[in-house]
Amino acid sequence: MKEIVIVAPIKSMAELAAQVVAAHGHDAVEVRRGNMGEGVEVARRAIREGAEVIVSRGGTYRMIRADTNLPVVEIKVTAFDLIESFQEAKQADPALGLIGVIGYPNVISGAGVIAGLMGLETVLFEIADLNDVPAEVARQFALGVRVFVGDANVESAVARHGGGVVIPVRSGAQAIRNAVQEAEAVLHATRLEKEKAQQFAAIIDFVQNGIIAINDQGVVTVFNSASEKILGLDRQEALGRRIAEVFPEETRLPATLETKRPEIGEIRRLRNDTVISSNHVPVIVDGAVRGAVATYQDITEVQRLEQKIRIRLAENGFAAQHGFADIVHRSKAMAECIGTARKFSGNDASVLISGPTGVGKELFAQGIHNGSRRRNFPFVAINCAALPETLIESELFGYVEGSFTGAAKSGKAGLFEMAHGGTIFLDEISELPMVLQGRLLRVLQERKVMRLGDSRLIPVDARVICASNRDLRKMVGQKQFRSDLYFRIAILSLRIPALNERLEDVEILSSHFVNEAARRYRKSGVTLGPEALAFLKNYVYEGNVRELQGMIERAVVVCESKTIVPGDLVAAPDHGDAGQNGEREAFFPDGLTLREIEDSYIERIFRKTNGSIRATSAILGIDRTTLWRRIREGRLARRKSGAEASGGGATPE
Repeated sequence: MKEIVIVAPIKSMAELAAQVVAAHGHDAVEVRRGNMGEGVEVARRAIREGAEVIVSRGGTYRMIRADTNLPVVEIKVTAFDLIESFQEAKQADPALGLIGVIGYPNVISGAGVIAGLMGLETVLFEIADLNDVPAEVARQFALGVRVFVGDANVESAVARHGGGVVIPVRSGAQAIRNAVQEAEAVLHATRLEKEKAQQFAAIIDFVQNGIIAINDQGVVTVFNSASEKILGLDRQEALGRRIAEVFPEETRLPATLETKRPEIGEIRRLRNDTVISSNHVPVIVDGAVRGAVATYQDITEVQRLEQKIRIRLAENGFAAQHGFADIVHRSKAMAECIGTARKFSGNDASVLISGPTGVGKELFAQGIHNGSRRRNFPFVAINCAALPETLIESELFGYVEGSFTGAAKSGKAGLFEMAHGGTIFLDEISELPMVLQGRLLRVLQERKVMRLGDSRLIPVDARVICASNRDLRKMVGQKQFRSDLYFRIAILSLRIPALNERLEDVEILSSHFVNEAARRYRKSGVTLGPEALAFLKNYVYEGNVRELQGMIERAVVVCESKTIVPGDLVAAPDHGDAGQNGEREAFFPDGLTLREIEDSYIERIFRKTNGSIRATSAILGIDRTTLWRRIREGRLARRKSGAEASGGGATPE
């Protein structure tokens, strides 16, 4: 069934309408025959089959419009249509006398004026009741009328008298097309209005605030489900009744009808001890008050939930404190890394953050969370290496009463439940026992958790961000990490470069940490001296940014002047310890040539970067090809367990 149906009263109109529809590609339009009462039945059947707009003409249009609440569009009769009918009448009877014009007002309107301009005499009769047509035809026959202008009803009445000619009033193709275009516009507007009404109804019914609306007579027209809960009243009992009968305590809505002024933020206590905040506004249409609307909010419940959430989050620290703006950097590598992380914030796919210890993986995780749509929900972080294997499962998934010795009587929600709506950050995911990796995979796939000792599945909606300083792909190959879990958590991957790979960040990071530590220890005016900065720029960081921060914090504490010097940055070496400081002091033994010293230093940096060509080249400021050449020439005493043992050379990264 098409959405628009044309009910044509006469055959010629039906044929013309079909031609117009086909010629102009009105795919949503169907043409059916039906005059007057028959047309009403045709329209009813079309509506039952799914028609949304009816198009018709004359008396059939009037009868269909009175029979249905759906939109009905009229095919207009134009002056040109009447002129054509009068011309046809003259051709039918050249010695034309009186012309009988019988029809509904919307069909023959203006016919007398047009006939007068054409020099024709007419007898006009506007149909008010279809039963009057036969008597009027008989009366006009008595007046000598033999040519009539009218519709099929007039034609039937004239046929019973014999000897008369009936010229139908035909609507032209343009009039039909105009009606079809109007029907299409009505259909579009109706659908938009219907969609808005459905959206409005859904919004009204699913908001947490109670909403009550009355018309200008004080009768309840809207009473949503939240009002039922807040006021303890049934919706069906409220709708259609006066507000004073339904809710005697609500005295402000009728008053709003009279005052025409909104009242915002009124707080009062109901008989059921519920404290509500209510707003009252009048509904004004064209300057006249047509009703009033009240909204209610249960303050008691809001305060209770807010307090509970604040206490819970504060106690557990389930909040992300940092965003991308807090990541101090100057290097292009970190800028690209942050740009990638910002893109990751825009969706809910799992993220795997990799990088050596101390580069700031959790800082990036917090930035991704705070940049996402989940920013107002919990950020729950857990270090998988910090808890014993026996506790990780209960911490992640929770437990019920009696599930194991020492379990709390009320049970405990797991971190996945606590992260519902937000983000859970699993740091050191590589340390998760294999037996729990399978269970974690199931939770990620089904988005449901089962507490220890329970048989119920609890739906959870939490984004998962994982971090590791180990090569998980390599662990997969060594059967130390599940491949299916790896591919599930590494949908989006982010590698944070080590500080040794971005030494241009050292200066800005050092300045930031100096200011931060100076504020903490109340040592204003402390700055980093040029020698200390040069020392830091040439330092090989095993602990990355965390190590740099610790060095700066120590320097601020121990420095005796306002300027930090290299001696403030590191502790005095233990003579029994061959640590890094000992290496620095004894790095250039006597008896070496300059070439040997250079090769020895390059070898040391190469070893510190775990055989990374990129990092070593960046630290030394030399081209990668130079470093590769020295390796091939055998001038670097490489570790037997490293590149030579594998036969593949040094690590390009």
